Amino acid sequence: MSEVTPQEATDAFLQDLSGGDQQTTMEYMDNRYVNFLENVKGTDEEMDRLEEALFKNFSYEIKETAEKNDVAVAKVIIKNCDFSGIVDSYEKESYTYVTENLYSDDVINKEKLNKKCLDIYLDQIEKTAEGEPSFESEVFIPMHENGYGGWRIILNDDIMKTILGELEIPTNE
Repeated sequence: MSEVTPQEATDAFLQDLSGGDQQTTMEYMDNRYVNFLENVKGTDEEMDRLEEALFKNFSYEIKETAEKNDVAVAKVIIKNCDFSGIVDSYEKESYTYVTENLYSDDVINKEKLNKKCLDIYLDQIEKTAEGEPSFESEVFIPMHENGYGGWRIILNDDIMKTILGELEIPTNE
């Protein structure tokens, strides 16, 4: 059995995440952001659009790793588009759509309205992804030994938010 280093584990995780690897996303489904990426109600085509746009300009550089006993941490520089304004743009666009179509069947029909709102959200993300990477941040990715010669990333919402260029997930509030 080969021993995987913390650097290799971090690299594999970030490659798999940005490549949409199903095994990786299922492993981290308890993370709010990963769950969002996997469970947004949309067609496969819409989900592909979302994933492609979010990771279009994504890159990373593992600066260093440190380990002690059964824990390790990787210092990673993340570059991506700045998606921090997406929710505000989405809320404005969706509000405009709803008010302009207040009496149409598309607004009354929840399925059609949800589809239109998802389309507006995807459009906002895709517009942002068309630009050059404008977000850069340092993130520390902790991990623990998995007992099988490898490392498991300890993933929290702050790490995923940084990976996704400060993307805010829309809420029902």
